[in-house]
Amino acid sequence: MTEPTASRWRSLLRGTPLSIRTARGIVALVLRLGSAALLVLIGYIHLHLWQEGYRQIPTDGPMFLVDALAAFGLAAVLLAWARPVVGLLAAGFAAGTLGALLISLSVGLFGFRESIQASFVVESIVIEAIVTVALAGWTVLVALPSASRPRPRRAAAAAPAGQAQRRR
Repeated sequence: MTEPTASRWRSLLRGTPLSIRTARGIVALVLRLGSAALLVLIGYIHLHLWQEGYRQIPTDGPMFLVDALAAFGLAAVLLAWARPVVGLLAAGFAAGTLGALLISLSVGLFGFRESIQASFVVESIVIEAIVTVALAGWTVLVALPSASRPRPRRAAAAAPAGQAQRRR
């Protein structure tokens, strides 16, 4: 915890390059591609609902269009610029979208109360929860430095045990 805050922010912008030759790199790639696909799905659902009549709802209607465009944009940025800060923003977006839906279901949002029986409500809850967890996991995975293991020296590793002692 003695690391300066500016250094931590730089690590979020930079990230840790991961090789797909490692298990960690493969997991990171699958999480990133899966999250981008789920963000596109969130965008599609919101755009579809906006076209089907939600655009007529004051305040909430335009927010559906903004949500769709933001989801498409974040998915594109996540694919093009794989940095932890993008994952953090996308996870916050998905969590915020999920939170708005839950508020709309419970007490209403901007004068509109959603019904659990409405189109895509249950699907949206599941998808937004999954992508929030996946993006948070991906962000942590790429933000943390990989554990570096000391590698044996080639000369000592290649030579028989007795010869390595004599070379000194």
